[in-house]
Amino acid sequence: MPAIQGPADGPVAVTGASGFIGSHVVKNLVEAGYTVRACLRDTSREDKTAYLNAIGEHGPGSVELHSCDLRQAANGAYDEVFAGCSVVFHVAADLGSDKSYERPTPQTMYSGLLDATGGVLESCRKAATVKRIVYTSSTAAVMGRGSPGREENYMYTEDDWTGGSYETLDARHTYTNKKGEVVNAWSIERSAYAKGKIDAEKLGYKFGAKHGIDVVSVCPCHVLGPLIAKSQDTGWQRRIGLMLSGTTDFQEQGMQWNIIDVRDIAQTQRLCAESDVATNGSRYLMVATDETGEPTMRMLLDTLGKLYPDINIAGDYDPPATHLRLRARMTKAIEELGLEPHDVMDTLKATGDSLIELGVVQPALFR
Repeated sequence: MPAIQGPADGPVAVTGASGFIGSHVVKNLVEAGYTVRACLRDTSREDKTAYLNAIGEHGPGSVELHSCDLRQAANGAYDEVFAGCSVVFHVAADLGSDKSYERPTPQTMYSGLLDATGGVLESCRKAATVKRIVYTSSTAAVMGRGSPGREENYMYTEDDWTGGSYETLDARHTYTNKKGEVVNAWSIERSAYAKGKIDAEKLGYKFGAKHGIDVVSVCPCHVLGPLIAKSQDTGWQRRIGLMLSGTTDFQEQGMQWNIIDVRDIAQTQRLCAESDVATNGSRYLMVATDETGEPTMRMLLDTLGKLYPDINIAGDYDPPATHLRLRARMTKAIEELGLEPHDVMDTLKATGDSLIELGVVQPALFR
């Protein structure tokens, strides 16, 4: 289906609008002049709505707030809101990051990804005006176990499905553990998030082909960048905040990072909606632009130390050096959509500065 031309095509809707990614999607769209129907669970919560209203006040577009419970998506919770919209940006996912609500079980997390996405898709079909749906998937649907002979530091691309081909998911996640037990890890109990994201993507592409609505996905990895509000002190940005506070909750070996700026994710989502190249089934990795965005744990700590020389980053935490990296590049989004991404140093500085300015963390200054 042809891409939309811009705000003149009508309002757009964003699910999960109060979240870290969702609020930046709203901000990007409003700055481009769109009328945005911002969907969140509870519009009575000022801690989730004040910054969305502020985004709308700055224009040139506008924000309309709508209470929509993702858990009721299959029951038509979004029907009324999506009516008349040209594009829907489906960002919402119940990951248990908001402690005001009950933490999801593996089954409810999976249902919130697959069944709720099915409900969002159906509401788009009912609207009869939605031309394109931009789905926020994850690199959990891209990165993972590969074949036994896969090279070290493998470079993931949009063609990967949790480490290999979609058709081999069960086989690749069935293995014998140290106790000699055969384990099938490709189950809701063990892989609810990754399985939910993949199944939702596949459901979306099949739906799009059937009903003539383009479904395009973006797949973010370690999302950092400026927080808009205190309530967004979750996910990977929270881990950066802990380091600035002089501590960490990482295990001794740490992890390998692949960093993407939340502002680049937001920009990419709008570009996906407006693109004449993207089509039903298109996927775009939201990952590093080069090796500077693929730091080891030790390298990340060193970089933060250079950005904040007066702060005792992560205290006495000292992860071992390693040559292993988490490799993936967002070449496709740059080449096909014209994305101009932020430098990783800008991303890290914006993350840290916002955490400090919002009063989320108390920096562990050297004495």
